[in-house]
Amino acid sequence: MKFTIAAAATTLALATGISALPAPASQITIRIFNDQSGANAEATVPVDNVPRNVVDLFRSTAIDSAGNIFGTSAQLTKFSDTSKCTLVNVNVRDWKIELDGRAKNFVDLDGDKTKAVPIWLGGFTFQCSQA
Repeated sequence: MKFTIAAAATTLALATGISALPAPASQITIRIFNDQSGANAEATVPVDNVPRNVVDLFRSTAIDSAGNIFGTSAQLTKFSDTSKCTLVNVNVRDWKIELDGRAKNFVDLDGDKTKAVPIWLGGFTFQCSQA
């Protein structure tokens, strides 16, 4: 009897642990900050590895200045551990900013952490996938 109870308890514990594993995100949210103006806004995209124009994502938000989107930093705010995202400047070769759900969910957009320099994000795309 004790063995049956112990076996049932172990099975239940294992089943609970398996169901508690984090599920991959179906959508990811990114927040862009402009530390000079104090403005920030967020946009949510599906996890489908399709590049989306940052201007379209942030049009009519707090960081939109007459159709121009400026930001100093970006942060994933809703994501899973396996999230992999990129901000790519299609106008500048090799300007690719990577974000992920584990080690790098916050980035300084100009690459200089000592000062907040607003970057025009008009030529950027944003896309996410699961690893």
